[in-house]
Amino acid sequence: MRGQLSMSKARRIVTRCSGQIYTKKNVALVSIGEKRIEGRRSGQRAIVVYVHKKENVDPSDLIPPHVTDPRSDSDTIQTDVVALIGRPRTFGVRSGNIIVGADNVAGVCTIGFEKSGAQYILTNAHIGRDVAQGGQLTSLRVLDPQSGRYVALGPAVWASQLPAGGLVDSDIAVAIAQSTDVDPFEIQGITASIDRQGNFASGTNFTFWFIWNGVEFECAHPEPVSEPSWIDVEGVQIQYQDFWILQMTKGASAPGQSGALICRTDLSGSIIACGVVFGGSAPDRIFAFSFQKSYEIAINAIA
Repeated sequence: MRGQLSMSKARRIVTRCSGQIYTKKNVALVSIGEKRIEGRRSGQRAIVVYVHKKENVDPSDLIPPHVTDPRSDSDTIQTDVVALIGRPRTFGVRSGNIIVGADNVAGVCTIGFEKSGAQYILTNAHIGRDVAQGGQLTSLRVLDPQSGRYVALGPAVWASQLPAGGLVDSDIAVAIAQSTDVDPFEIQGITASIDRQGNFASGTNFTFWFIWNGVEFECAHPEPVSEPSWIDVEGVQIQYQDFWILQMTKGASAPGQSGALICRTDLSGSIIACGVVFGGSAPDRIFAFSFQKSYEIAINAIA
């Protein structure tokens, strides 16, 4: 950007003039960037004014084509008005984010959702409960992908009972998000939102997939397990029934994947939520309950 106003002078203009710019209708953000001409970056330095939408406004709300430093008439910079597609916000917890309980047992956020003005996430009951210490509900933290640190999420408010030696047909927990935002029905690293719920069925040739910490895994060939089967849950033996076994076809099943949302994509590109991972037999088998059943149980539990 040779021959143009220096970055230091551009910053001074923004500092001195942005207050007035922000008073204009629809203005959301003000930055220093490049002028776009017919959608292409021109290489010309400009004050970029991001607006919620472009529309006809009163003359007093128009962004001028150039802004001059009020303390130096010789320092002038052009402007560029850009419409934002989405509202400015922090990105919240999504399906696929790594979470951990107070007992340091790691799992995955199954899904985020809202109800009665509050934000919640689903995960496994053995993440929301400290099974090894009697099953009390625990507080959850979520891994921030940017910093690599765990930050507070909120407490589990309900979870399936997982009694030692008992028989269970669900493994789902609900936590309320008190310390961070949630992106309802969004999946980490996936542009499209979850469109609808579905189920597993024997003999289908669908490819299923799930996200674990930003990485996509695939599985297929669901097989129903209707009779009680002993599963090790944090050193506690519990009988599980009415779940599904799937074969891994891309990537390996591993500890820490509990709570992952198993989906499939139909021919139209719609994402269908099908199952909730709760365990497996590494590296080639994954165990899951029906998402539809798990979600209904959770929603009714916090009614």
